[in-house]
Amino acid sequence: MNEGRYNYARDGFIYLLSYATLLISSIGLNFLLKAITNRFIQDPISQMDNFLGDDTAIIGFIAAVVIAFPIFVYLNFLANRMLTKGQMKHDSGVRNWLLYLTLVVVILIIIWQIIQLFMGFLNGTLALQFVIHTLITLAIAAAVLGYQWWHLKTFGQKMLRAGTGFKVFEWIVVAVVAGAVVGSFFIIDSPSVRRAKRLDETRVERLSNIQESVQVYYGWKDGPGQGHQRLPKDFEELIADSTVYIPADGLIDPVTRERFEYKVTGAKTYELCATFETEFTSDTKGSAPRLIETEPASMMQRFYHGIGHECFDLSVN
Repeated sequence: MNEGRYNYARDGFIYLLSYATLLISSIGLNFLLKAITNRFIQDPISQMDNFLGDDTAIIGFIAAVVIAFPIFVYLNFLANRMLTKGQMKHDSGVRNWLLYLTLVVVILIIIWQIIQLFMGFLNGTLALQFVIHTLITLAIAAAVLGYQWWHLKTFGQKMLRAGTGFKVFEWIVVAVVAGAVVGSFFIIDSPSVRRAKRLDETRVERLSNIQESVQVYYGWKDGPGQGHQRLPKDFEELIADSTVYIPADGLIDPVTRERFEYKVTGAKTYELCATFETEFTSDTKGSAPRLIETEPASMMQRFYHGIGHECFDLSVN
């Protein structure tokens, strides 16, 4: 190779992007496999279950793997081919520095992960879940570190061609990653269902804001404002009050663009109605319930609902 024509910037770009996507892929795969595990082996007291069990978090892990891993595979293929043909230097300072820097980062992440898992175990995390999570972390760490060491050995001064064992190892990794991504789609909702749930969350949020506005209109006996000490007759009277603020779309359904139903049922009681596309109960996974205030005896009541038209009996404090 002509040293004067050697492109250090090109190699630096390939190696830096390759190792960066390797880290993103390995971290995303680590959490994705743990999320799949937690769907089948649940621990009610584990805070990690709440994080990994959420569909939004799982979608983030899938995106990280699906986007970063193919880039890493392509750059790895490109670099290996160029190393084999002698178009890249196997002993360049750029490659060695970035490779060892990657090893340091990976080792630090492994140590941090093991510490977190061990702390969770000592705090009472389910033993089986702890064992599987630890094995996942160690397996991915061994694959990353083993790959880096094998890469150094394979493309060293004495051997510039990947052997059969090296290629088999690469195909096994690709199969595991593909299996994890495909399997994860079976434990999360489809995009259409996710959209329906988000629309229902918007409905719940708007109903909650309406409830708060009705309370402001009514006022508090010993609170910050006396209010009218009565319920508004309809939405027009509610939004006409200067102390109440409801956004322009805060009274309407996000799909039908029609107003929610409001009806006074007593001196301090009223009813709000809406139509929902999905079911939301205390056992619903993958979404965060919005808390609302109702009677003092049930301050943690939620807008739980089924599919279809649903009415909520509410009251002011």
